[in-house]
Amino acid sequence: MTGSTGYVGRLVADELAARGEEVRLLVRDAARAPDVPGAEVVVGEYGDAASLAAAMHPGDRVFMVSVHEGPERRVPLHRAFIEAARRADVGGIVYLSFVNAGPEAIFLHARSHGATEAMLRESGVPWTSIRNGMYADDIPGWFDPDGVAREPGSDGRMSFSYRPELATAIAVTLTEDGHENRVYNIVTPDSVTMAELAEAAARVTGDSYRWEPVDDDAWDARWRAQGRTGWELEAGHTTYEALRRGEFDVASDDYRVLTGKEPLTIPEIIERLAGALPLAPTG
Repeated sequence: MTGSTGYVGRLVADELAARGEEVRLLVRDAARAPDVPGAEVVVGEYGDAASLAAAMHPGDRVFMVSVHEGPERRVPLHRAFIEAARRADVGGIVYLSFVNAGPEAIFLHARSHGATEAMLRESGVPWTSIRNGMYADDIPGWFDPDGVAREPGSDGRMSFSYRPELATAIAVTLTEDGHENRVYNIVTPDSVTMAELAEAAARVTGDSYRWEPVDDDAWDARWRAQGRTGWELEAGHTTYEALRRGEFDVASDDYRVLTGKEPLTIPEIIERLAGALPLAPTG
């Protein structure tokens, strides 16, 4: 397993441990490895072929999380990881991707995810791509302390991905046969505009959440003031362009197909996150 120090990876590791699976956590810093019952911890990095060779064994099923970098660094590092997995003769790779990944995607990261999926198809290693949308768990952060979502987006619609559901779906594809060379979209069954997202938050909580559209220049200025530059800015701008063009409006029944469970709707997720929303009572 890669990514166990992150949110999704930790949930996947815990889910696998709960299923009684043998888990090996590949981390850059052993001191940061999560405390997962029975898990083995090995140190390695995507660009370090020797450490990857020591970490991956023949027949292993591998969970591959993308590195948090721009495409110029991300794609070569992903190529090195996939090549190491191929040389190790692993049993398969489950890759955490993004909806509508591909070379023609508007969203910057969806293009590099598409490049990674292409490398997986060409590698000869059995693979599964789990595509997520924007994380539903981060919905509280879309609103400022006044309960206003000041974002571009026009009337573009998007579904979301709830991390606990992602982890369950990923665990299924890592531990059960029949998912090789498949793409699954693990997203909410509904989609919303920014205005509808704010309306749902207001309806669920009874608080005054609203959307206040801003143009791309205002968003750019805000992010630059936060110290964002380079590929982070490009990722942000292409996020909203992709939203406007419908790239994030993806509906799928894949979560139910994989798990036999009904996915939560966006209002149901907001209800679970209500205490983290900015207008929630404190104290």
